[in-house]
Amino acid sequence: MTDESDAKSWIGAWEAAAVIAVVAAAFLLARQTRESLSLDEDPEPFSLALEREAAEVNATLPEMVSEGVRLDNTTAGPGNAFNYNYTVVDDEAARSLVANPEKLAQLKNQLQSRVCLTMPQRRASGAIVRYSLKNNEGKTIADVSIDAGDC
Repeated sequence: MTDESDAKSWIGAWEAAAVIAVVAAAFLLARQTRESLSLDEDPEPFSLALEREAAEVNATLPEMVSEGVRLDNTTAGPGNAFNYNYTVVDDEAARSLVANPEKLAQLKNQLQSRVCLTMPQRRASGAIVRYSLKNNEGKTIADVSIDAGDC
């Protein structure tokens, strides 16, 4: 009788081992399938990510970003560019910028620092960050392009 109970116990052990092996194989197959599917998915193209970001920012605009300066909107493109469009609503400040090349140079340096210090995602992607400043009449005061990859 002990031989028969030993045999049944071994059969039970083998059945349990077989079930465990089938479950483990199914788990490994599912994991491999999931990983291969995630590798096949193309990441979002950079231009679409920029367009989505511009739309998100634009939902909060226009906004006064400093005394006398309003961020009107942002746009994406062409290519890897992200554009900020400002209006200098203070007419005296606008005239002062146009008349003073040193102030424009300081502004460009400030914008370069801003991109390099506070926009790591732009640096990593090698984006071009453009700033367009216009006066109340819509005339261009300055256009500044910064290659974030140069930071």
